[in-house]
Amino acid sequence: MACGSTRAFLRACMWLSLTVAFACGSAPNDNTLFDASPSAGAVTAGGSASRADMGTGGTSSGTAGRATAGRSGGGVNNAGTAGEASSNGGTGNTSSVDCEGACSDLGECQNGVCVIECDAQNACDSTVVCPAGVPCQVNCNAAGACSSGVDCGEASECVVDCRAEFSCSGNVTCKGSQCEVRCAAQGTCSNEVRCEAEKCDLRCAGDGTCSGKLSCGGGTNECGIECTGQESCKNLVESGASDLTRINCGSGTCPNLVGCGGAVCQVDCAEGACQGGVCCNAQECRLSGVEDSCN
Repeated sequence: MACGSTRAFLRACMWLSLTVAFACGSAPNDNTLFDASPSAGAVTAGGSASRADMGTGGTSSGTAGRATAGRSGGGVNNAGTAGEASSNGGTGNTSSVDCEGACSDLGECQNGVCVIECDAQNACDSTVVCPAGVPCQVNCNAAGACSSGVDCGEASECVVDCRAEFSCSGNVTCKGSQCEVRCAAQGTCSNEVRCEAEKCDLRCAGDGTCSGKLSCGGGTNECGIECTGQESCKNLVESGASDLTRINCGSGTCPNLVGCGGAVCQVDCAEGACQGGVCCNAQECRLSGVEDSCN
């Protein structure tokens, strides 16, 4: 019987047509959009990113980045790079891995810093040498610890904490991007302390500290020296920092010559300090409590 002869037959034909269409897959089915995971060769970066977002970890994220770069051209290369970085544990930061390897026989790697403890069990009688290329912190926290000094010349940045009496009696040297030497306890840092890092912070806060030469080298950009402990910084204090030097000499400290150069040199001398004079060869001299002995 031909379709369209009666209303009933029309309805029957429409039902038959829809049945055939669904059977052949011509009608859309939005419910299957996220049912199947895209294959490894999927052409949509969005699909790959969805897999990474669903918890497949750094490696899938890296794969997503590479797929995006391959499809979208030069402007998306950064996305590929980010993916590659995140494949390394999800952070793209390998410093902790480097620290673990470099620090394994010396101390403990903590948050990417090689921490070396010199205490009553291990006073570090021989020179403490920080590993190359990673941040380093040396804690001399037993009386007389670090008696042969600390060499931080190869570390990327460094902190030397001389917190126990008469510790750090050997030379202390450091370079890298920044270095801080804390001579906090009585009689610490009794030999030369020399910093050649880009930024130096030398603190002589304990009584009778820093009795050797105290200096920032010519490769330093910014140098800060604090002599606040009683009778501290008894020897020559000098800075060759190129940009800025700040030297603070508390009462009765810095009895020897204080010298500085570079762009700006600021020296503050309390009453009874800087008895050996201050020689400022900087382009700009900011002296307080003392006259320039170079002029």
